[in-house]
Amino acid sequence: MQCPRCEGTGQCSECHGQGFVTCVSCDGSGQRSSSRGASYSCRNCKGTGRAECAAHCPSCEGSGEITAALQAKVRDKYETRFDNTLPRTKVTFAITFACIVLWVLGELKPEAGAWLYLNLTNIGNLWTSEPWRLFTYAFLHAGFLHLLLNLATFVRFGPLLEGLYGTRRYLLALLITDLTGGLVSALGHQQVVASLGLSGVVFGLFGLLAGGYHRYRMYDGNQVRDQIVWLVIYTGASLTWTAGIDHWCHLGGFLGGFAYAWFSRRPSGK
Repeated sequence: MQCPRCEGTGQCSECHGQGFVTCVSCDGSGQRSSSRGASYSCRNCKGTGRAECAAHCPSCEGSGEITAALQAKVRDKYETRFDNTLPRTKVTFAITFACIVLWVLGELKPEAGAWLYLNLTNIGNLWTSEPWRLFTYAFLHAGFLHLLLNLATFVRFGPLLEGLYGTRRYLLALLITDLTGGLVSALGHQQVVASLGLSGVVFGLFGLLAGGYHRYRMYDGNQVRDQIVWLVIYTGASLTWTAGIDHWCHLGGFLGGFAYAWFSRRPSGK
């Protein structure tokens, strides 16, 4: 389709391809006069009498045609992306606070910590009769380093994704990654083990990031590299500092987050 603005010429309709227009402040003279009659150089055009202008038509980018590719490019420019949404902290900080409170409670009152461990951790052979374990395990941690590592990464990416998806969709995504992490952990272990920690949800955040990138291309190269660096640091620190890593839980959380990002509608910040 021919560009209606430049009528197919590809040139700017204001300057007709010259790259400049007459300065409106001085009407092209380059000089202005004060109320007392003194003359001075126009500050807008710096005395040249000309104002810079794009030589090509901004609507069709100089091609003279409005193509489907150009329309898609313009639409994508105004779509919600990772770098033009404001972070939100409502859900992220609520979950962070809950994890800290439960850990402190277990440290101050060992009997309470023992009760939490026995009743809220994800134990593979109990989830069918006690399904809440597939969710509650994420709020418990096996030590300060375990808590610190999980929450540092969760707070790093959580608010950004909460702003991108909106509070309700973000909370739904966290519940899904929590569930898939717990379920894959329970089914994946051949022996009965107790799983706990927010790491399944954290890997769910990485799944959301990866799924959003491959489905909607919402991030630029620097943001992708930042995500990969954090993933490497988090995984390396987990393997170095913590014994008994639940890789099944990590895998389940990641797959849950990736699937949600892939099959849900494009994030709109709402």
